[in-house]
Formats: sequence, C-alpha cells, structure tokens
Amino acid sequence: MTLTTDAGCRSAIAADALDALTADPGKRELYRYDTYAREGLDSFAAMGAQARSQSVTFVVLKPDAVAGRRCRRLLDVLYEEGWFPLAATTVRFEPLLTRELWRYQFNAASQQRIAVVDHLLGSGPALLVLLGDARRPAWMPASVRLTAAKGSADPEAARGRDLRTRIGRVNGLFNFMHTADDPADVVRELQLFSYQTGWQWCRRALTSDDPGQPPAPGSGPAHDLLPQLEAAVPEHDLDPARSLRRLERGTDTWAELATTAATPEHISTWLAELARTPLPYGSARWDVLSVVTGWIDCNEPGVAPLLPTSSAAAWQPAAPGATPTAKEAERCLS
Repeated sequence: MTLTTDAGCRSAIAADALDALTADPGKRELYRYDTYAREGLDSFAAMGAQARSQSVTFVVLKPDAVAGRRCRRLLDVLYEEGWFPLAATTVRFEPLLTRELWRYQFNAASQQRIAVVDHLLGSGPALLVLLGDARRPAWMPASVRLTAAKGSADPEAARGRDLRTRIGRVNGLFNFMHTADDPADVVRELQLFSYQTGWQWCRRALTSDDPGQPPAPGSGPAHDLLPQLEAAVPEHDLDPARSLRRLERGTDTWAELATTAATPEHISTWLAELARTPLPYGSARWDVLSVVTGWIDCNEPGVAPLLPTSSAAAWQPAAPGATPTAKEAERCLS
C-alpha cells in the first residue's frame, strides 16, 4: 500500500486503497480516516486475503435470533440462496462494539433505541459466520448481494422475498441478523470483531485459494455451534402481547408495569425503569425486551445516517454490453 507523505496528509490509507472495496464515494473518504478500516486493510494484506474480500462476506445471528430460534431457519434460507458457511465463531456484543460497528448509522438512532439496544444485544452470545457465495456474478461482491437480499430492518419496508421476511422478522430491533454492506465493511467489521475473536477462526478460509464447497444442508461450522448458543439463551416466542400476560403473573416491578402501564403510550415509563432496574433472568428478560422493542421508535425523525446503505446497482459494470439486464440483476439479488 502506497502512503502519501506530504505534510498536509492526514491519512495513512492511500487515496485509491478503497476504490475496489466500495462504490460509495462518501464511504471511501470517511474510511480513509477510520482506524478500524486502516487496521483491517493491514490485517487482510498481512494474510494475503485482499481478493477474498470480494468473494466472501459474513452474517451475525444476533441474540434475538437465538432466543427466537431463527438461526437454523436463517442458515437454511441462506443455503437455499447460495450462501454457505466457511467458518464460524461466537461473539458477545458490548456497548463499545455496538457503537463502533454502527458508527456511521448510530447518529440516526432514537434515544429510545439507544436505551434498549445494549440490553438486547447483551442478552446472550451471537453467532458470527463467514460465508462463501456460490451464485454471485463476477460484477457483484458477495457482501453486496447479501445486503440487497436481506431486506430492511424496518418491517414496514419489507419485501415479500427478502431474507428477514422469510425468517419472520418481528420489529425494527428483533430483525435477527447483521451483514456487511460491501467489501469495505467486510474488512472493517471483521477487524472490529477480531479484537474479541482473533483471526484463527477464519484465517484458513480467508487465505485459501479454494473458494470452498457448500457442506451438506444442515451441517457445517455454524450448525455445530448452535447447541452451545441455544443452551445459553432460552427459547422465546418474542410476542409482546403474550409477554405482557406472562409478566402480569409475576411479583416484581415488571409485573406492576405490565398491569398498570400495558399500552405503548407508556413506553417512557418502561424505559425509565429499564435504566434503573436490572432485567429479570431467563425467559422473563425476553418478555420485557419483547414489550419495549415492540413499542419504541427506532430512528430520529428527519435524521439521516452518515452512511446509508448504498444500492447494489452502483456495482453494475459500466462497459458497453457488460451491464446485466434488470431481470438478470434481480435474479442475482433474490
């Protein structure tokens, strides 16, 4: 990587280092000054894995996916659509990891979402899965195809065939999965996770010349870890109405709220209690989370994220005769 050394330079990342990793000019500029992007580029270079950032991606199956027992269904749907596990490990979200992972989107998060997200993501282990892509066209990175296919976190923006709809997304926070938007995010976010997980879990997959072969359906490194995760997080229906009824039968402060403040207009009362009272253990924890995630507003009205998700169309080749037809592009993203 060539470094610019003039006195006015404020980035150790070369001006063109991100050109092949993102189609978003704003991201190319911001990531030149991002510590995690810089370290990620160095890590991938040290492993000789730069080219793999195009052909692999990852998915994080969050604690709500574990509690809602959506993990197997999600892995099966990914497999049906051409993504398959190359490596997997567990990861735990901490407040700093959450804010740095979504550093360029969290500016648009509502205060209500901020009040809830750490309790949710901190409620158990998550599953981090490195994925190969058996169906990506040469012009589209694996991460871009997966981001286009997964669908919005917002149920109101759902498409009938998007992955989150197919696995039963519940609300804006119970959306079960996180993926990297493009190769630049594959590099940056795997670096962020590496401070906790190291690189050994995925080094072989990142450095191999072999693109990898899909394991038999229902098998592989991700499925091998599911019993461990499901033993740590009780199964839950994630249904707010049923959760309220279960909480009512208790004797603690959450039972009182479920009796006296059982409608969405009381969300501020619930969030105030969440700030001072530990969540209960076991399934009751997910009862409280089901109620508050169902009632909050996730985003600040009129505030746009610093880096919104870019369109997959930006990756379509510009050479005459090389651009796929609309139907071909749609099949790639289905």
